[in-house]
Amino acid sequence: MFPSWEHTEDVAEITEMDTEVSNQITLVEDVLAKLCKTIYPLADLLARPLPEGVHPLKLEIYLTDEDFEFALDMTRDEYNTLPAWKQVNLKKAKGLF
Repeated sequence: MFPSWEHTEDVAEITEMDTEVSNQITLVEDVLAKLCKTIYPLADLLARPLPEGVHPLKLEIYLTDEDFEFALDMTRDEYNTLPAWKQVNLKKAKGLF
């Protein structure tokens, strides 16, 4: 199936970079801490890419109460009483979608 192996420099460079990344030690505690984090600053949620584990369609649930009110100009209770389509439109207008 493979009569010969061709060495390509660009593929070799990518392989070396992948090897360097995979050789880094990642502690389980660090990964769990990232995935279990439930509160993020507004700036982190407006930046892309989003932090790991953040649901991109529900950014408002990761905000503190103060950031929530600042970003959406209403309290969580007021927001939760809105119909779903109004919530989506509000998030789009405020850049949280």
